[in-house]
Amino acid sequence: MLALDPQALERRSLARNEVLFRQGDKVTAIYFIEAGRLRLERRTFDGRLLVLGTTAAGEFFVEAALFSDIYHCDAVATEPSQLRVYPKAVVLNALRADSTSAMSFLALMAHQVMGLRQRLELMKVRSAKERVMLYLDLNAGPDGRTVNLRSQLQDVASELGLTREVLYRTLAGLERAGAIERAGASILIKKSLDV
Repeated sequence: MLALDPQALERRSLARNEVLFRQGDKVTAIYFIEAGRLRLERRTFDGRLLVLGTTAAGEFFVEAALFSDIYHCDAVATEPSQLRVYPKAVVLNALRADSTSAMSFLALMAHQVMGLRQRLELMKVRSAKERVMLYLDLNAGPDGRTVNLRSQLQDVASELGLTREVLYRTLAGLERAGAIERAGASILIKKSLDV
């Protein structure tokens, strides 16, 4: 994405549940996750934890923060993680100077907007069964049937606006009905249901 020498960039290691930054902290960098997974979360006014999303290894993290003064949520490692730190000023200068990097960054941002629209669509579905099936359909791989979960089930539940228990019961019900087959972090969509 950026014409920067990755070897010249600072690296950071995080332990499981270690906080990278907190809501309200000044934005100093964006990150590339080399190993592990990070979660964006925020506490609601009544103290509930709201998971805004997770990002896995091989992806950039919090790119939109380049255009903000402060982070708008907390970032927490869900497992031991290794990050490459891209300083905000360096990235913005590279985007100004290199149109190829700028176009690549715009494509990344457009992809994220599409993902957010899909999440909004999911949240409008009232039935847990329908919401889970739509999530699986939207996240199926090239074969249109296999979903490799990139997040822990509790994070998927939060992203879907469901409790962990409701997600587990819904998946079990879909499996009993023959709609899906689960094997570890993979789910095979076997048939659509009249849910």
